[in-house]
Amino acid sequence: MKFFRQLIVTVALAMCGVAAHADIYVPKDPGAPGVFSNTWTFDDSSTGTHAAGAEFKDVFYFNVPDAQNISVSLTDLFKTSSSDVSFLGGALILFSYSDFTELQNVDGTQKSTLSGGAWLLDSGTYGLYVVGTYLVDGASYGGQVLGTPVVAVPEPATVLLLLAGLALVAVVAQRRRA
Repeated sequence: MKFFRQLIVTVALAMCGVAAHADIYVPKDPGAPGVFSNTWTFDDSSTGTHAAGAEFKDVFYFNVPDAQNISVSLTDLFKTSSSDVSFLGGALILFSYSDFTELQNVDGTQKSTLSGGAWLLDSGTYGLYVVGTYLVDGASYGGQVLGTPVVAVPEPATVLLLLAGLALVAVVAQRRRA
């Protein structure tokens, strides 16, 4: 008889745990949920040879699989003794690919680097519009988009059911001791 009571309590607790489960990730775009960091790297190599004094206006696209905090950094890749790419007077614009709405705009304040970030983006496809100037022949730049998924917070009902289950286990253990 004792075995059947324990079996019934165990089944009831398991059913409560299953009922309390909430979907945290709904796949809208391809990508792995729960990945601790996503990094997209890009460079301007597809635009050919770059002449000194030429302005660049490049667009790069990336996909965010689930809600993430995003940061972007751009840097001069040629790296001679002086800066080969200038982001001064240029900008980095983050926009939504679905409706081309501008989400963030970062003005260039240094010659060879440009960065911005800690932007919360939902699942979707986004683009970066990068503007600057090549200072020497053959110069190039590259960049990196780093995404860190947002940590899911459990719903209050889930926490309440967990506490109720632990209290029930404690009561059963106390009765066994008595």
